[in-house]
Amino acid sequence: MRFLIKIYFDLLKKYRENQSYPQLEVVKNNLKEKLHYYEKQLLSARLLILDIDRFLSRPIPIPPFLTKELLSTFLNEIYIDLKQIISKLTFILNALEKTILIYIRTNKTWLAIFLSVLVFIILLLLAAILTFFIKKSPVIFIIITTIIISIYVYKKLQNVRYWCDKKIPMLEVLCQQTQNEIESLEEQMINAGIYDISDLERQVDEYLENDKSRLIQQAKDRLRIEQELIDKNPIISFIGINSREASDSHILITDREIEKIKNRYKELLIDENDFYEEKGLDERYRYGVYECFVILLCENFLSYYKCYWNFIKGDYVDEETCEYLFDSIVSVKTQERSSLNQQNPDEKRKYRDLLSLTTMDGKIVYFKMPDDRKQKINSNKKLNYVSDINKAAERIRYWLRQRRVDYQMTRDMDK
Repeated sequence: MRFLIKIYFDLLKKYRENQSYPQLEVVKNNLKEKLHYYEKQLLSARLLILDIDRFLSRPIPIPPFLTKELLSTFLNEIYIDLKQIISKLTFILNALEKTILIYIRTNKTWLAIFLSVLVFIILLLLAAILTFFIKKSPVIFIIITTIIISIYVYKKLQNVRYWCDKKIPMLEVLCQQTQNEIESLEEQMINAGIYDISDLERQVDEYLENDKSRLIQQAKDRLRIEQELIDKNPIISFIGINSREASDSHILITDREIEKIKNRYKELLIDENDFYEEKGLDERYRYGVYECFVILLCENFLSYYKCYWNFIKGDYVDEETCEYLFDSIVSVKTQERSSLNQQNPDEKRKYRDLLSLTTMDGKIVYFKMPDDRKQKINSNKKLNYVSDINKAAERIRYWLRQRRVDYQMTRDMDK
């Protein structure tokens, strides 16, 4: 099921880049091409191990002991080593050049001349010693060179074999995962009746609604609430979090006293590749990670459950539960973020709502709700619209007034 969610976001991303929706058959074919590539790499690694073992058992540099693949791999390893040697020599020469220039700029010319002459003499001596040794004992030089090359070849082939041994299990896992993805995609396409991206979007929305129901039940289980509910419909908020907000502080804070430890937890511990934010066919944004609030109104208290829901993986992080007695709540506040700075001067945009509860001891808990919409200025239609945050505040205020002890006592006195 979760695999289809990731495919949906990837298809939307490709549409945004190419302005044309890829078909699910294209996705399946791409997976098959990926599987073919992994299988080719796996076969190549296994054959290379056989070639290395055969060559090391009879290290004769002629066919069939030296194959084309083995020679190509070995030459590539030599090229990598030479690049590293050249890189180190270049670093040393650059450092030497900078040192000489510093001596010249600081009027220490004699030190610069001395260092240059010293390096020249050392290189000259090394060349002279090597030339003398080759002329004096060419046979010994050839033997030593042969031994060094043999050791280098042996060590290098052993190193290549070691990495092939490490690579094979990884490739086997990738092959199996890709094969499972292909089979899962084919099965889910058939079972869910998915033929194009519109069907996939409908299916993804069903998954999201199921997740919301699952989190509502999880909230009840965590808070151990079943029979105490006086308002049977929980207040739920699902706010998408994009990659730009992933680095914001997401520690679950409701108490001012623990504000000091806030900077220790600046990021959600969720794979950054799961922070999708894509606009669907219906122009609504869908996200890979959501901030979830569930508020439950009970007999004498208000309980809430909060977490960050990874829609891609189907699991949560940073779970929090709490409850407040109605008698301890002193205010219910709503705020909205809106703008009149729009391209259309006759239009107003509302971005997001905020609901806050303040307790007698000064603690404040915040609940955010999405409400991204546009409306005409001076239009009668906006009078008929009531946002989710205002509906939630109205319900909380109603039960707060009904259940607060001081309100009940005052009402009884009025009678």
